[in-house]
Amino acid sequence: MITDFYSRLKKLFTDSSLQSKLVWIYFLLIILPLGFFTFYAVHQLSALVKKQTLASVHKAFDNTADAVEGELGRLGSVLDILTMDQIVYQVSSQEHSDYSYTRRLADSTQLATTFEHLRLLSGVSSIRMYVKNDYLYSNQQHDIIPVSEVEDSGWYRSLDGSLSSFWFYPGDFSDQPEKEQNWFSAMRVIYNPSNIHEPLAILRADTRASRLEQLIRQPGSTENGIYLLLRENEVLLSSSDTYSAQLVSSCISQYTGDIPGQWESLTLEGQGCYALCSPLPQPGWRMAVLLPYGEVYRPSHTLRLEMMLVVCIVGLLSYGIALAISRSTLSRLSRLNQTMQAVEQGDVAIRITPEGKDEIGQLMGSFSRMMERIDSLMDEKVAYGREIKNLELKALQAQINPHFLYNSLDLISCTAIVHNVPEITRMVSALARFYKLSLSRGREVISIEDELQHARLYIQIQNMRFEDRIHVEWDIEEKVKDCQIIKIVLQPLIENAIIHGIFEKPERSGTLSVSAGCREDGIRIIVRDDGVGMDAAALHANFDPTPPGDITQTKGGYGIRNINDRLHLAYGAPYGLFCESIPGSHTTVTIFIPVIRPRPDSDGPAGNLS
Repeated sequence: MITDFYSRLKKLFTDSSLQSKLVWIYFLLIILPLGFFTFYAVHQLSALVKKQTLASVHKAFDNTADAVEGELGRLGSVLDILTMDQIVYQVSSQEHSDYSYTRRLADSTQLATTFEHLRLLSGVSSIRMYVKNDYLYSNQQHDIIPVSEVEDSGWYRSLDGSLSSFWFYPGDFSDQPEKEQNWFSAMRVIYNPSNIHEPLAILRADTRASRLEQLIRQPGSTENGIYLLLRENEVLLSSSDTYSAQLVSSCISQYTGDIPGQWESLTLEGQGCYALCSPLPQPGWRMAVLLPYGEVYRPSHTLRLEMMLVVCIVGLLSYGIALAISRSTLSRLSRLNQTMQAVEQGDVAIRITPEGKDEIGQLMGSFSRMMERIDSLMDEKVAYGREIKNLELKALQAQINPHFLYNSLDLISCTAIVHNVPEITRMVSALARFYKLSLSRGREVISIEDELQHARLYIQIQNMRFEDRIHVEWDIEEKVKDCQIIKIVLQPLIENAIIHGIFEKPERSGTLSVSAGCREDGIRIIVRDDGVGMDAAALHANFDPTPPGDITQTKGGYGIRNINDRLHLAYGAPYGLFCESIPGSHTTVTIFIPVIRPRPDSDGPAGNLS
């Protein structure tokens, strides 16, 4: 079946006209890559949009949860302060016989004043105390209330004698008057210090439900998600009026919280959504946010439609362009075919005028020139030889003559001296010596003295360029200067220390120290800078040796790993580069090479170790 289909498709393509083939080839070469790119781009952008949306909502959710936690936390802080106040115990525990009328009034007034000041300082809406003794102040002060007034309420019966705080939301006060049904409250039972099983009073701090509702509905936080204040799975407050509390509660009950701080996929009214919960200090209370899939992927859907529209437009344009190109191409091929048929019939004088510079135009020109060469083969050979000579001359002229470079730099230096510009003279002189040392008469091995001089010239040029921002300290032992080293090893390390170490600091200046010494096991050349340093990833990328069989990929030809590989190849595995770096402090690079001294009768290395 598949073989038959392939055979039919191949026959259809083979029998189709050349114009049809070209049109479909051009069309597919544009549509297929563009379609693949569009699919890939939409997929990547969708993932990016999802990540950014979840991160944005997560941040807004954290801010909202912190605000709600702070609002509720103020209630608990007020109760903590009042629990330590001696006047609270005095007012709630004194007996009639020991408590004069005057002291009752004074203490109640003082306690009411404390409540008022604390309310203003903390920002809570109200502070109240329910007392069991039926003193005069408990009837005259609106914030000191007899327990007898609330003994039949549901919230009072829920107090189980615990020493911890109790938290209530407006729904817990449904059996109270309407004005008492708009509070989020924290309550704590005050016990007799002499008998911890004897309750004396109940402290209560309230905040209006509208304040918490305003926090979870604040602009920017509820644009894409549904923010919830929960007690267990019961919805206390919701930022959305679209979904019922029962529906939201059923959805949030699916949340497992296996990975704290991670989004989970839930189902809300048959639609998928992301959910995130954060516990609050109040026992069983937590903040949650539900983010429907539609809010997350809406930008992606819009982007997908736009990309598909672009693909369709580009497809139509590419089809039109392919049709025009194919017609232009085939018309020239048709003329060329007719001319070749005329030549086949004996008309060798016929010529065709080339059109265009593409392969078909070149083919038309080649055919015309071929017909001319038939009449004068010898002239064609002479012209061909002349063309070869011209190409050889151009190749010779394209070669760079180092002596011409030196002479040109000397001419610039002389001109700078004549015009009294010593800075240019110093720069050109340093540059000429720098390149002369770089070429080193074609030698790959030079003395350490020459390598140090090459590095000095580089630093001199950099200081001319950057206003002497690089301070250099040299400590070179005399006995290492005539030892041999492969060239262009030290200068790239100094360049790396300056560019990626010192110049990365805010002040773009620093100190570079270069030392060289000879030990029993070899020579160590140490380059230390006080730049920004490198982390472990940068050390691994630059100083780990290239795995066997791999090719070192470096920029500029003299990268750090390139130098390390050259040292390993030249001297063996024990030698090479070693780096120690502390981010934000310094970087120290050590070049470890064997001691190789030149032969007395030769400019090159002796080839033996000393």
